[in-house]
Amino acid sequence: MTCLPAGAIRRAIPRDLDQVAALWSAITEHHGPFDGLFELRSHADAEIRALLVGQLQSPDVETFVWDGALGLAGFCSVRIDRAPPILAEVVRAEITDLGVREDERRRGIGRALVAAAGDWLRSRGVKRVEVRVASRNPEGQAFWRALGFGDLMDVLHRRL
Repeated sequence: MTCLPAGAIRRAIPRDLDQVAALWSAITEHHGPFDGLFELRSHADAEIRALLVGQLQSPDVETFVWDGALGLAGFCSVRIDRAPPILAEVVRAEITDLGVREDERRRGIGRALVAAAGDWLRSRGVKRVEVRVASRNPEGQAFWRALGFGDLMDVLHRRL
């Protein structure tokens, strides 16, 4: 990993929507070769934007961005989930999306964004965070495991 580029982490704001939507589309396209389920529908841009607007308005979702000299280089969205009070753990979080522009990868931006998400979660009293990573994505698997994430459950699926 090279030196962290110039920039700063901050919470996403409405004026970031277009750049975050572009990053979100790019990471979805990056996952395309792993499985067809990652294929974006035509005209998905409006839906992505609507989802991001909803995230910005939710008190249980936060999106962090890496704001650099050339605009947003990355983002991380994290969501707090609450469970029925049948287990000892009734709150957990999930990092739902993490994306860094291809030309800025392997410079520490992703790690810094995940750290910011972790700080926010701790400030909200959350003690555990999950992430889903495609089993056919060795780069993503290595990234998350290097940050201390490990196996919990296998998500199995079958096409009908």
